[in-house]
Amino acid sequence: MLVWLRLKHLTYKSCQTIYQIKHGLFSNYLIEQLKRQDIVMSMA
Repeated sequence: MLVWLRLKHLTYKSCQTIYQIKHGLFSNYLIEQLKRQDIVMSMA
């Protein structure tokens, strides 16, 4: 619930939709994870 309220607050400030905000935040998160991997992947 708190995340949804925060997203709504960001949408009012930036004049974007909630889905545009979510996409931007998720995209940035994925890019950072690809640059700096915290979890080591091992192929079996």
